[in-house]
Amino acid sequence: MEIVTAPHLAVRNEWLALHREAPLQPELPIIDAHHHLWDRQTGRYLTHEFSDDIQTSGHRVVSSVYVQCRSMLRRDGPETLKPLGEIEFASGIAAMFASGHYANALGCEAIIGGLSLLAGDAMQPAIERAIALSGGRLRGMRNPLAWHPDPRVTSSPVTPPAGLAQSAPFRRGAACLARHALSLDVWVYHTQLEEIADLAREIPTLQIVIDHCGGPVGVGSCSERDPDMFQQWRNGMRRLAELPNVCVKISGFGMTVRGFHFAAAETPPDSQMLAQAWMPWFETIVSLFGAERCMFASNFPVDKGMFSYGVFWNACKRLAQQASPDEQAQLFWRTAATCYRLTSVENINDQ
Repeated sequence: MEIVTAPHLAVRNEWLALHREAPLQPELPIIDAHHHLWDRQTGRYLTHEFSDDIQTSGHRVVSSVYVQCRSMLRRDGPETLKPLGEIEFASGIAAMFASGHYANALGCEAIIGGLSLLAGDAMQPAIERAIALSGGRLRGMRNPLAWHPDPRVTSSPVTPPAGLAQSAPFRRGAACLARHALSLDVWVYHTQLEEIADLAREIPTLQIVIDHCGGPVGVGSCSERDPDMFQQWRNGMRRLAELPNVCVKISGFGMTVRGFHFAAAETPPDSQMLAQAWMPWFETIVSLFGAERCMFASNFPVDKGMFSYGVFWNACKRLAQQASPDEQAQLFWRTAATCYRLTSVENINDQ
């Protein structure tokens, strides 16, 4: 068990059980483009827990993308190589799912690791080791980047220094990723989006994936209902949308930093309530990027403190109910499959 202090909502399974829904469009294939796995003092979320969420939801989740969360770092060795332990861990979980015994899904088919980009050009040998340890599943890296001057704005166990993505060592590391055809997953707040746009312009061969809707902040000095905040976020996303090497994950709505208060209610939210609350963000993102550069993702178990897995996917399907079948395919699986080069879904329409 790992001892980690993180500003995530506690998962209350008894509370979540107070509201259940039958799956909408249960035949629609889904790639969960962003989730974590861990064994922490606050709770365990490993193969059994993730597969149980998939199976009990009734949704057709066929594959998933594991994203670094500092799980199972190596205890010994150089600090720069300790994240290799997490890649080994995720690859082992992927092997369990590949056995076919868990939810009939290829969990962790793609892995986003956590090697530090601050190593710059020296990342080369570490990346090669990571690719080998992943069993060919490694698709990118993510480093802690989310920073805000207001100390009340927090979302991670690790707070990086300001402007990290602008530093020369980080950008050399990002260029090293591009040379290996690896993507960069980015979790930043909306106040940092211009830094990421600069990075995307500087390294046009680097695929950048913006996590969690571009991090609109709804707590502290920002407010979910502040029109200035929404406009600032939209302007930042518009500049990113102009860059063809950037795509977006529609996710992270259950993070406390977003400012939604559904977890304070006596009963969990239903999918209609969630879709109504999320619609302005969803419509803006898809109008800017197009469905072909957007993908839904659960961000479980972080977001599980606010809604269940099945209700989350129902909310996403409500968001996309006016989209064409092709656009729905992009949002729910095709964009993720393209971005992360997932081969298991090549014949998905024939299954």
